[in-house]
Amino acid sequence: MLDTDPNVETLDLLDPMRAPLLRSVLMETLADRFMRQIAFVLFQRMRHSVQLLSCIHNVIAHESAMSALPEVMLAGISELTPLRGRMLLAIDGDLIGAMVDAMCGATSAHPFERYELSALETRIGRQMVDMAFATITETFTPIVPLNLAAIAYENATGMLAIADGQDWMIAVTGIFETELGSGTIRLIVPYSAFETLEAKIANQSGLLGGRGPDMNWTSGVDQLTDSTNIDLRFDLARAHLPLAVFQALRPGDLLPVTLWPHAVAVGGGVDLFLADYGQQDGHVCCRVKAEEEGDIEMTTQKERLTGAEKLIEPERVELERLQAQPRGAAAITAKVVLDRVQVAVAVELGRTQISVKDLRALRHGQILQLDQMIGEPLAIFANGQKLAYGEVVAVANDRYGVRVTALSEDAMKDEEDSAS
Repeated sequence: MLDTDPNVETLDLLDPMRAPLLRSVLMETLADRFMRQIAFVLFQRMRHSVQLLSCIHNVIAHESAMSALPEVMLAGISELTPLRGRMLLAIDGDLIGAMVDAMCGATSAHPFERYELSALETRIGRQMVDMAFATITETFTPIVPLNLAAIAYENATGMLAIADGQDWMIAVTGIFETELGSGTIRLIVPYSAFETLEAKIANQSGLLGGRGPDMNWTSGVDQLTDSTNIDLRFDLARAHLPLAVFQALRPGDLLPVTLWPHAVAVGGGVDLFLADYGQQDGHVCCRVKAEEEGDIEMTTQKERLTGAEKLIEPERVELERLQAQPRGAAAITAKVVLDRVQVAVAVELGRTQISVKDLRALRHGQILQLDQMIGEPLAIFANGQKLAYGEVVAVANDRYGVRVTALSEDAMKDEEDSAS
């Protein structure tokens, strides 16, 4: 018996709490805007260049959001009235230090390892938190009249919990760079607080552009779809043979099938269209066959019940009572059972690849060149596996069949021997 590692925890990959598909369109739309505005406000106070290098937004658990906060920082907590919940805004200690250096007249950066904030840095940090809250409030004003104001300032991570550990939070991180140092400003709000707001303004076309289609996404998917190649195969005949008949086939035998007058194009296991077959430039080719009146479309070749058949009440059938078998009866052997198993046999004309874009543009009369060369034997498949090769021969009444010429394994050995 295998030893159980106590440190190993079973993971449910289908648990939606572990792999959520959450996304805040509202915050994604506005985050970059208010982060850039915060950079401008910092420039006004520092009189040094402040650049927003990146704005990262995602939806993560509250516990993960707290663990990602910098060790040295100052955070402010504000109510989200009229929304439910609280907002947490944390400013990296390095960014606060750069602000203090700039206000004290420093002209160059002096990096050092910071363990805590000084009294002056804490005071300036509170002012920076207040400025950030004011900027965010101004950005959200056209959508919802938030009145963000710090109700508490904290620099210890253990005092910053604003929700349960597994609650989903919207986390926005702005990375700022100045001439005197760089740092981050991190915003954390409950996902549930903005979920209701997003649903309320879903049909508006203002800042969010409504819930209309994302044209960049749609065009990107269309381009990827159009460039995707699809494998097409063209079948000439199909049959279901008992295993006994299938096992008895030998080179030189005729398959108990008759070739169709048209090839059937198959993609992804689905019959797509009929095609005439011939040759061009030394390759086997297929020409898309035009639908004639009275033809049955490939996609509708399924049995349908008529209205009268649907109205007929099905006959009730009772199971027959079973009795013990007499001892003298012959036992059913495994061979008898297996010989009755059906094997799906298909004769393939050839294959080709076509992009989705070209397949959509395919019209009747167009020619597709296959990978099959003129004179090469046809491939015979059994239950999807290549079994043998065959050649077309004439049979009675102007019909054509396929004669087995070699097994696929024998043909591969012959090719290896000739190559060596």
